[in-house]
Amino acid sequence: MNYLKNSLINTRDFLKSTQSYFRDVLLMHGLILFIVLPLLGSSTRFILKRGAIDYLSYDNLPTILTQHPGVLVALLLVLLSVLVLVYFEFTFLLLSVYFIKKKQAVRLRQLLQMTLLQIKKIRPITVLFFLFYFLLVLPIGGLSFNSDLLSKIKIPAFIMDFIFENRVIVVAGFVLGYLFLIYLGIRVIFALPEMILRDRGFRESIKESWRITKRRFFAILGQFIVIGGAIALMTSLVFFLVIFAQSLFELYLPEYALASAVFAMTLLQVALLLNIVLSTVGIFYIIVDFMEDEGFLPDIPSWFYQEPLQEKKYTTLKIGLLLSVTILFGIGVGLYNTTYLTDASTIRPLTASHRGVSNKNGVQNTLASLRETAKLSPNYVEMDVQETKDHQFVVYHDFKLNSLAGIKKKPQDLTLKELQAIEITENGKKGHIVSFDEYLDEANRLNQKLIIEIKTTKYDSPDLVNNFIKRYKEDILTHHHLIQSLTYQTVTDLKTEVPAFNVGYILPFNIVGPPVTPADFLTMEYSTVNRNFIDSAHADGKKVFVWTVNDEDAMSRMIFYGVDGIITDQMELLNETIHSSEEMTYSDKLLNFVLGVG
Repeated sequence: MNYLKNSLINTRDFLKSTQSYFRDVLLMHGLILFIVLPLLGSSTRFILKRGAIDYLSYDNLPTILTQHPGVLVALLLVLLSVLVLVYFEFTFLLLSVYFIKKKQAVRLRQLLQMTLLQIKKIRPITVLFFLFYFLLVLPIGGLSFNSDLLSKIKIPAFIMDFIFENRVIVVAGFVLGYLFLIYLGIRVIFALPEMILRDRGFRESIKESWRITKRRFFAILGQFIVIGGAIALMTSLVFFLVIFAQSLFELYLPEYALASAVFAMTLLQVALLLNIVLSTVGIFYIIVDFMEDEGFLPDIPSWFYQEPLQEKKYTTLKIGLLLSVTILFGIGVGLYNTTYLTDASTIRPLTASHRGVSNKNGVQNTLASLRETAKLSPNYVEMDVQETKDHQFVVYHDFKLNSLAGIKKKPQDLTLKELQAIEITENGKKGHIVSFDEYLDEANRLNQKLIIEIKTTKYDSPDLVNNFIKRYKEDILTHHHLIQSLTYQTVTDLKTEVPAFNVGYILPFNIVGPPVTPADFLTMEYSTVNRNFIDSAHADGKKVFVWTVNDEDAMSRMIFYGVDGIITDQMELLNETIHSSEEMTYSDKLLNFVLGVG
């Protein structure tokens, strides 16, 4: 009971002192967002360009490792810079909260000097632990270190979908692993603060953190849950009230709907700003507050000296300048919000059924599911093609036959005739593996265009692309089918041999923006895509498809981003969402803004 009482008291104190954190959090947030991240992105693209490397993904890492040592060293230096910058941000904010807790005023310049002093003390073991530390602290969730530099550290949605759609033992293993990481993260949570605030060594800090948290684990965990929950509840309540009020304006005072929406969006931006501050500084408050409550928060170090703080004098000039900046900023925000609310995306995305099924209406990549799904009028049916042992082409997604057929073999181990004899089961239905010729003929008969994904393996023949082109070129061009692949070289070969092909390159995640590629379109895993990526791709003359989008909110966000195509397992829902998006209200746009579109 005392745990809960103390957590609630600390939450109250934390929220009451919110204004104290604004200067330092917003300064660091703005510095990273507007200067550091663009600089790091530009540096990475420059390095790749100088090394004549068109893209960065999992399939060209071996080439970079073995053939481009200069590029490898440069990329490692960028990665090291990111790590040092995260350490700098962590130290800066920890010191900021420490001095606020000590009620000791400190000038910004001195705070930066003290942070740089800590950076000079970094040792290789500290860097390794720091990397390890954030791989542990980040999974704690809600109140983890909310840094823009770490914003791309996320598990893509397709991996999470695979985990939670798999066997119980896989889900249980993932959950237990997650809980174990939380446990370790809390047990070592005071190690870095001990190094920074007490100048302790690495091993000594680890032992001390482990000792401190031995009997206080649940107290610390409770602080995270209560304070994190309070932040989430507070911001969610503000979002709900603002958007609900806007919907009432649209219903009862439609003539003022736009003006009220611009004001409502400004309120949402203020709430988002407050959420950024609180969620960023929350972990530091918990650490420093707990250290103080337990009596081991160090005193202000002897080397610290109080620099004279200038008394704030507001002259007429300063007041006028401040007022002018405020007015200009307000006009800028108002114009941006008005443009956002009135300039919805004009792109109606193309629709594609993932693996030829919708709402589990059949077995993936079979003729029966193709016929059923074609009734829903998707613009495209996305399907998968692999080469067989006898150099034919079969329609199958997985690289092994286990999941659908229960056979421990690869498609490349069997001939086309042997594969066609195999019965496969999914979604309570049965079907047979079919050749690409059969599937293509049926699609043409149904007047259904395809997105043909060519899946490649190390077991394929060296003539795979040439054989594919020779057999299917005329048919694909005549019926305007699209082709795509995860393999960059396959994309390049297809486009080089047949420039008239409409070819796409599939990216499982977004690292440094759109790659340099001859592809006509990019197919992105949707959970890592953002509006900047879409705009950059469009500026390069490339369309963007996203996969696999299966819920209404995600579909609405992708539409608002302006994607050119959406691949889904839920065609009926996608059709309904696209239709409703054409009648999107201001309150709908505000909801999209809150969910991440803005």
